[in-house]
Amino acid sequence: MLRQQPSAGQRKRRFQNRAPTIAEIEKSVLFMAYVVETYGERYAPILDSLIVDLEAARKRGGSPTERAKRILDEAEANGRLTAVNITRKR
Repeated sequence: MLRQQPSAGQRKRRFQNRAPTIAEIEKSVLFMAYVVETYGERYAPILDSLIVDLEAARKRGGSPTERAKRILDEAEANGRLTAVNITRKR
């Protein structure tokens, strides 16, 4: 018996509640580089867009949790956490 494919409305969106990770964007860049090389320059705008997204993600510095940890670590090292009455659990 053939299984029916879910309609577009039933498919779960991959990035519905989160931004893609740096690793996911890197995979997409590699795939699109292959597509551009194989099928031509008409796909180059997609590759360019992904490269811009990758650079922006690298500039932001990872996931929101990683950024928050880095910010708190830096503030703790500088003694600024006590000024706002924050105590971290480890």
